[in-house]
Amino acid sequence: MKLRLKPLDEQVIVITGADSGIGLATARLAAERGARVVLNSRNAQALAQIADELQAEGAEVTWHAGDVGDEAAMRALAEVAVTAFGGIDTWVNNAGVSIYGEIEQTPVNDVRRLFETNYFGVVNGSLAALPWLRAKGGALINVGSVLSGVAIPLQGHYSATKHAVKGFTDALRQEMAHHQAPVAITLIRPAAIDTPYTEHAHNHMEDAEPTVPPPVYAPRVVARAILDCAVRPQREVLVGGAAKQMEMFRNASDRLFDGYAASAVWDQQQAPRGTKRRNDALHAPSVSGRERGDYEGHVMRTSAYTHTAQHPLQSLLTIGLVAAGGYLLSRSGLLGRLDGELRARFLGGGGDEEADSTLARADRDMAHVLRHLEELGPEPIETLTPERARMQPTPADAVKAMLRKHGKTPAPLPVAAVIDRTIPGPGGDIPVRVYQPHGEGPFPVVVYTHGGGWVIATNDTYDASARGLCDAVGAIVVSVEYRKAPEHRFPAAHQDALAAYDWVLRNAAELGGDPDRVAVAGESAGGNLAVSIAILARDNGLPLPAHVLAVYPIADGRTDSPSYVENADAKPLNRPMMQWFFNHYLRSPADAEHPLISLVRADLQGLPPTTIITAEIDPLRSDGERLAQALRAAGVQVDYHTHDGVTHEFFGMAMVVKDAAKALTQAAAGLKRGLAAPSLAGRS
Repeated sequence: MKLRLKPLDEQVIVITGADSGIGLATARLAAERGARVVLNSRNAQALAQIADELQAEGAEVTWHAGDVGDEAAMRALAEVAVTAFGGIDTWVNNAGVSIYGEIEQTPVNDVRRLFETNYFGVVNGSLAALPWLRAKGGALINVGSVLSGVAIPLQGHYSATKHAVKGFTDALRQEMAHHQAPVAITLIRPAAIDTPYTEHAHNHMEDAEPTVPPPVYAPRVVARAILDCAVRPQREVLVGGAAKQMEMFRNASDRLFDGYAASAVWDQQQAPRGTKRRNDALHAPSVSGRERGDYEGHVMRTSAYTHTAQHPLQSLLTIGLVAAGGYLLSRSGLLGRLDGELRARFLGGGGDEEADSTLARADRDMAHVLRHLEELGPEPIETLTPERARMQPTPADAVKAMLRKHGKTPAPLPVAAVIDRTIPGPGGDIPVRVYQPHGEGPFPVVVYTHGGGWVIATNDTYDASARGLCDAVGAIVVSVEYRKAPEHRFPAAHQDALAAYDWVLRNAAELGGDPDRVAVAGESAGGNLAVSIAILARDNGLPLPAHVLAVYPIADGRTDSPSYVENADAKPLNRPMMQWFFNHYLRSPADAEHPLISLVRADLQGLPPTTIITAEIDPLRSDGERLAQALRAAGVQVDYHTHDGVTHEFFGMAMVVKDAAKALTQAAAGLKRGLAAPSLAGRS
């Protein structure tokens, strides 16, 4: 009898290791698809924050902190799920950690702890889940690794634990089949994934930090595979074509594979000391709470191999239909005409390959906005004068056009009051826009600086971001209309930003604000200004901001980072545009190395806690990643979030882009923590 699993939106799903990486990605995706989710890890604080995040989005979530190596903790986790939601439909044994280092140099006690988590964690979770799954049917999904079938040096003990997980999973499946138990048992075997895996790994390499060998996939690729197995029984799934290639290589020639592993794979797992985040989680809970790691190369968001392997009939039919349709269209002569018409309809004019590439990588919400932006007919900014560039339609205009097209009024998010005024500045009066929240003050205050490469855009352009922060944080937002280039070159914008911050410190009470609770925030060029305010406040003896929010900040005057290469032709921001901005704002090429431009090489000691948010399809993504790393290296507390499938400028699109709403929630959480109570300790 064929086992039928429930639709995802009718399921209760338990996920171990749910506070970061694959587990967190799976929890978020399951919640998005309507499942009731039970979270587990050793980190109670992280679980509570993740549960709050998902519940704020309408999901049904509960959690239980406990060590998967503790059999009683796993039984308690099962009881929590049943008490909260009445049963268990899918149990995902995901918790895991690694050890990097040669086998001879790894203490046996560390190896025992590794097996407690990676192997006995799977055993304990499975034994806790099976009574409930056998009673009503369901899925048991164990997360192994490509290293469940092959082994590599420097992760020999990890490979051994994952081999053990495969043996356990295969034998358990056979036993369930013998008893005709209604339980689907799946082994998930991911390739290298960009999670905090290397950050959490225990490291015994003397002169290197852990990293993963390319190619590398996003954690949501694994999450999609896991949730597919939750609704369709599957035996074993290799996630990522690289996993299949690795296995085929080993099967073709053990000797050749051993030589490759002993040389190339050895080197690919080692990064220079001091270049990677470290948050060892072998013997103690991690504190990251992030899906993504700090891998700096290209991260693939999909796997055609895995999709085809999980949906072979669908893929075969699709290929057949495409082939047949292509043949008929080419024979009829319609193919060429259709190509031109479709490009004109969706991309504007004769076709825009840059926009086409970005659309292919964008998620559905973001792609809708980009299509509406293209319909507005923007000219390439890097080909224009600043005056003409300032007249071009913006992503904010595209959002309004999209709302109007769908019969909705593009009314701004209401706040208590919006007041335009001026304040004194070093080059004359500075226009500012003050957003007042609902309620009674005194309120915390956020000094906000908008984007636009220091050349284009205004407070009007970024009105949605300022309103969103005002409402979500419950704070007065003072949006600064700093001087623009090329009329006013570096450091004019930075001087205005600092002057506005200083003015707010001295005049917050006049606005109904609390001068002891002042934070800074900004996007893109404004994100650079926000961090620069903190640096300049420290260096000029002013009280430090309570918190810094930098959304896809410009943090390097160089344009050769991995994300600049990957997104050289992206929309709405690309590398030629960034070079155009630098050419207009900087006085000379030497300014590109100034610490207020290249923040990644600045002295960042003593800065306040910082939240950094980046977008996947953005040349500035690596700037944000590297700034987070540099801040951590300087001892600064950093919350770093990156969002897949979205582009530069997504942050202010919460009305139409789901990830923008998530990013606003993350930004508000960081600002609220910093602004929670009046305190000048360590701020001057």
